[in-house]
Amino acid sequence: MNSTVQPLMTFVRSHRRVVVLMSIVLSVAVLALGVVSGTAELSHDVFWQLRLPRVLAAFGVGGLLAMSGLMLQVLLRNPLAEPYMLGAASGASFCVLLGMLLGGSWWLLQGLALFGALSALGLMLMVMRRYSRLEGDVTVLLLLGIVLASLLTAAVSGILLILPDRNVRSALFWMMGDLAGAGSHYVAWCGMWLVLLCALTLARPMSALMRGAVMAHSIGVDVVRLRWQLLLLAGVATALAVMEAGAIGFVGLIIPHVVKSLGGRYFGSDMCMVLSLCALWGGILLVVADVIARTLFAPTQLPVGLFTVLIGAPFLAWRLIARAREGANA
Repeated sequence: MNSTVQPLMTFVRSHRRVVVLMSIVLSVAVLALGVVSGTAELSHDVFWQLRLPRVLAAFGVGGLLAMSGLMLQVLLRNPLAEPYMLGAASGASFCVLLGMLLGGSWWLLQGLALFGALSALGLMLMVMRRYSRLEGDVTVLLLLGIVLASLLTAAVSGILLILPDRNVRSALFWMMGDLAGAGSHYVAWCGMWLVLLCALTLARPMSALMRGAVMAHSIGVDVVRLRWQLLLLAGVATALAVMEAGAIGFVGLIIPHVVKSLGGRYFGSDMCMVLSLCALWGGILLVVADVIARTLFAPTQLPVGLFTVLIGAPFLAWRLIARAREGANA
């Protein structure tokens, strides 16, 4: 077995760009599958106005969440960090449900979602400014994010209790993640590529920060500035994703974890590879989950966030068990 796998692994290490190219080809294939799935024949209007925007939105949201999760895991040095840990989703959910309670329009709810997520980000930035030290501030940031998310979740539960019955289903779908109403797909799609380009400029400092703040500082990395940049990028990525599709869970946790696990074995500390693969594989995961969500019980559509958990949780558990067995056999 090892004699068969080893040449492949050697090829992967020597041809990293091939891996990215193959991921791009797979992404195109998944996008095509998402567009044509569930319908034998697509009319011009269905293709351009419904199916293609939804698939592009799904890919963009998945890429944004995966990159946000990776940047927060590097920032907090915590493999369980995910985009909603710092209260962005809870802030967006609170503002959206408040808008539903007041009878706001769809565009108003989109704006409220962005405002809520960015408000949580602003609070986190204020904390970073107050506790800008090499060590210790990430713990304060993490704990404050958990407290903020808990408070906002309690407020969201209260609003759900008094929300009119006609809006409860829409609220629950939005809180679980839903792409049925994706109308600003260009925001998520273009935002994903812009965030990726910005993140790639921070790839080398991120690689250094993964070894520790003191180590990164010793080789000339401005750790405080880097943390501000990572938090800002991760927050904007999360805000764009939440505004487009609601609170879709697990993508920002599983994709960075899997890519870093493979990266540590095959790509070394090449953060450019890890960032690129997170964007591509995150998009692929969410497009596949959305295809399942809208075709499994067609014409009834289910929240896509339900299937990201059903797909991601078993896979992550399998990876963790396999990694534990490898450690035990070492």
